[in-house]
Amino acid sequence: MATVDVTKVASALNLTEQRVQQLVKEGMPIRYLQQALEKKAVPTLDGGFVGEREERVRLLRADADLREMELAKERSLVIAIADYERTLADLILTTKARIMAIPPRLAPELVGETSRVMIQAKLEKACKESLAYLARMENHKNVGPAESPKRDS
Repeated sequence: MATVDVTKVASALNLTEQRVQQLVKEGMPIRYLQQALEKKAVPTLDGGFVGEREERVRLLRADADLREMELAKERSLVIAIADYERTLADLILTTKARIMAIPPRLAPELVGETSRVMIQAKLEKACKESLAYLARMENHKNVGPAESPKRDS
């Protein structure tokens, strides 16, 4: 019986040498290929088979998933991560600016104030005003540029 080089067989079958050696132990590469043909399947890298039907089903599912994502995007049910990050960064910067504006705006009102209760009340009022502004900004985020709400200072 003639012998064939494992490298040549692996190359001809588009398999690794290790897989050819494994197939020899299992009953020769010819039986492996016959099984693939009988199943109307193509071999996978892990040694299994994927049938034409399964492959079509997989592709149909992937296509359906892509269409669902496009529909959700058109219906504004999803947004791009970059848009979300830009909006979040804007909200964070606005929040920081509003909070950092409280001390210089409130300092003149607190000069000479001796009542701890009054100081705390004025600070709370300023904080609530800033939070109310941010809430109004959040409620009007989807308003177009021509209809954008008037900003407070």
